[in-house]
Amino acid sequence: MPLAVRHKQQPRELCQIMHEFQLSSRNHLHALVWLAFPLVMLATIYLSRYFYLPFYLEWVEGEHGAIENLTALFLLPTILLGILLLTHRDKFPRPYIAIWFLLHGLGALYFAGEEISWGQHFFGWATPEAVDALNDQGETNLHNMTSWLDQKPRLLLVFWAVIGGLILPLLHRLNYLAIGGRDDWRYWIIPPAACMPAAIIVMLVRLPEEIAYAFDRVVLFPFDVRSSEVQELYLALFLSVYLISVYRRAKAAPVFNR
Repeated sequence: MPLAVRHKQQPRELCQIMHEFQLSSRNHLHALVWLAFPLVMLATIYLSRYFYLPFYLEWVEGEHGAIENLTALFLLPTILLGILLLTHRDKFPRPYIAIWFLLHGLGALYFAGEEISWGQHFFGWATPEAVDALNDQGETNLHNMTSWLDQKPRLLLVFWAVIGGLILPLLHRLNYLAIGGRDDWRYWIIPPAACMPAAIIVMLVRLPEEIAYAFDRVVLFPFDVRSSEVQELYLALFLSVYLISVYRRAKAAPVFNR
């Protein structure tokens, strides 16, 4: 084959590979959603802190800033789709699969409600005295009362994002984990490769803080962000990408013949 012809075909082959990956049978999402958007959003956080610190402190990282509000916003698809997937339970090979997604929706409802103190951040009501006495920040939420309603659920979610959203899809891409068709429970339960970028950021975003703590140093600027808040943002994004992918597959699938 002439060299010129080979050069013309290579870009076409590369585009075809990328197209097949981003619209694979389990992703069902464009790469702009699951790859470009998470990276651009992370770069925006660090760059705004570096170049426009006052703006960052007030509008990005602030108590009612973009990170906190986007976290709640990103959880809305998970809440809605966790419920809607019950109407598609006849598309799944096992009934418990729909319950699995409903649990994600209910968990996201708790996550979002706690993030905005169940609306107190928007409507500004006074915290009831009984709650205020137990809440270390005087807000209408539960996660500031005990670590069992804050750190423990967060740890479980981080574990699921890293194991389910990163390690299992990676093992599948490397052919160490077989996932069958839609009659295989793993086809539905294991998050698709589209969840990997958000899961990677969930795993790495607190790394500068952990390294600084290990060596008794301060976190280097501009990586000295409220990493727990950024991690929550990407946990919310991970959940939404996961359930949007599942919903689009379920909606397009025929009724399962048991």
